[in-house]
Amino acid sequence: MISRTKAAYAYIVARTKVMKSKLLKPEDFRKLLNMSFDEVMRFLEETEYKKEIDEMAYKFSGPKLLDYALFSNLAKTYRKIYTVSFGDAKILIGQYLRRWDVWNLINIIRGKNANLPAEIVEETLVPAGEFSFEILHSMFSKELNELIKELEGTIYSEALSKIGSAPMNLIEDELWKAYYKALLSVKANDFESRVFTNFVRMEIDLRNIKTILRLKAEGDTAEEIIARIVPGGYELTEEEARKLATMSFEEIIKSLEGFWFWKISTIQDLGRAEIELDKIWIEAIARRAGNYPLSVLPVLQYIVLKKVEVDDLRILGWGKWHGIPNEEIEKEMVII
Repeated sequence: MISRTKAAYAYIVARTKVMKSKLLKPEDFRKLLNMSFDEVMRFLEETEYKKEIDEMAYKFSGPKLLDYALFSNLAKTYRKIYTVSFGDAKILIGQYLRRWDVWNLINIIRGKNANLPAEIVEETLVPAGEFSFEILHSMFSKELNELIKELEGTIYSEALSKIGSAPMNLIEDELWKAYYKALLSVKANDFESRVFTNFVRMEIDLRNIKTILRLKAEGDTAEEIIARIVPGGYELTEEEARKLATMSFEEIIKSLEGFWFWKISTIQDLGRAEIELDKIWIEAIARRAGNYPLSVLPVLQYIVLKKVEVDDLRILGWGKWHGIPNEEIEKEMVII
């Protein structure tokens, strides 16, 4: 007889499969690359994004309308996944989606520091974590010291307490470190904890190698790079990351052979290398989700793929709006 846990995952994964089937295919993106911006928007009006485009069209136009519609759909989709989940799956998915609380906090703080109007900041918000849009709007209306006080006792409070005494990039790094530390401490049953934790650790690997490569290319010191490493990697441990941070760019490339995320022989364009890393990550998730079909992994796979789709559509839309050649737009997209 199938266990209650497996039955729960069979239901949640089945719901997720239906949602996954509605994602745009590579051939859809290749069609979109040959369309004008207006044609792209008309195409999207025949997809899952229709409702959000129609709802926002009275207020926005051009790529701003696209951004609002995409982010609104993304938040709605993620909330739906959380709503239909239960048991350990709901706990794990809810904790993973708190990444959007970090995203939103960073954008609110940046907006306040730059004295941006609320509507500009709200374009970037994705209320898919614990903070609803109403809570986020309320946060933006507060002074920074009030916001810091309001979030005392949360996983973000230590990082936020450094506002005013540390550069913003350091505070952002500390917020992400707090998020990943909390993720790695989430408990479910032994099997679910293991597959979830390994997924998170692999994501940390990917984040850290991108950070190391980017900062090394920009000429940062080993100490500056080490300070920005997120602890808890899967294969790229803190010790390994520290070693890489002391090497030259060329030495790093040679030293990465054998790591699960590395299939790149040379780097001529760091942006393209990051896209290749994203593709490797997506392929790795697919393999693991296939190995553990009645687990949280197929759901996490869909969460990642949905975000990739939104990112690709934003790149495509803005590129079309500004008349950027198709080949240049495609280079920035992660098409699997």
